Amino acid sequence: MTKAQELAALDRFIAQLGPHSYLGPWLADNRLDIERDITSDCAIDLQLPGAARHTARGIIESAREERERITDGARANAKRILDKAQAEADTQRAVVAGIIRRHCDEAVNALRGGR
Repeated sequence: MTKAQELAALDRFIAQLGPHSYLGPWLADNRLDIERDITSDCAIDLQLPGAARHTARGIIESAREERERITDGARANAKRILDKAQAEADTQRAVVAGIIRRHCDEAVNALRGGR
């Protein structure tokens, strides 16, 4: 039996038991965890009660959002630093190019006899 077939059988079994059985609501509450375990080839491990799992999911989601906020801030800060470094490098290149041009002009003038 494939994983998809197992999940389909689980869904049929949950529906067959219905919401007024003991096992049906419990299986329905744990359906996503069971699916995760089946699709990732893990042994089924459903130790947390439903409310604790929902709380844990909320904590995980908050952590993901915080990670995104921190990552976005770090990327924006890195971009500002890189943009500033690029601008400073462009300024330094312009200064060096000006010095080289001036020295070239002076060398050309010297070769022409100081004209």
